[in-house]
Amino acid sequence: MLIEDLIESYLLRNQFCPLPKLGTLVVYENNAQIEIVNKQIESPKLEIKFEKHQTSEVDFIHFIAKKKSVNYDEANTLLVDFCNNISALNNFSEIIINQTGRFFVNKDGELSFHQNEIAIEFFPTVEANRVTHPNRSHSILVGDQERKAIFEKSKTENASKVAKKLWWISAIILFLIGIGICIFAYQTDFKGYFWKNNNKIQPVNPVNTYQVIQK
Repeated sequence: MLIEDLIESYLLRNQFCPLPKLGTLVVYENNAQIEIVNKQIESPKLEIKFEKHQTSEVDFIHFIAKKKSVNYDEANTLLVDFCNNISALNNFSEIIINQTGRFFVNKDGELSFHQNEIAIEFFPTVEANRVTHPNRSHSILVGDQERKAIFEKSKTENASKVAKKLWWISAIILFLIGIGICIFAYQTDFKGYFWKNNNKIQPVNPVNTYQVIQK
């Protein structure tokens, strides 16, 4: 196995990998992100950073010795030589650590590390539909306030019951008003204004429009 393979394997197994006289590669796992509007959960992302602080390389050297079937001193020499090659980088060269990333020198002349993009298939986005359990109390987000689900459920049910009661009461009141108007109209002279015209037509005397000539 190449030393690059061993660095990558040790890094992913231990979440860090010491590089003598250079610094340490460190793996950080970002938390999953919830998109409430789109109802999605983004998977946790791995972020690999190159930090300048030094950590002990003894365990990593033993790891190299075991994988390469060499003694400790030979494994230490392999690691030191590889780190010296990284230190000798210039603006026109880089050293690639397999699928993890690459070392290079930035525009300010400083040693930097760039992580490779991780395939989205390994960190898929999943749907996040809200699930509520009847008669169980658990927190849900309502607008910008967190409330108990059982409270919201009972409040909704009560509002629905009140609305149904008010609808029946309104219908009964309107029905009684209509019956009252009909009874009043039939029992009084006021009914004429609804069903017929009670005004009597006065006859007009005819006016002669012609004369009879006597012979």
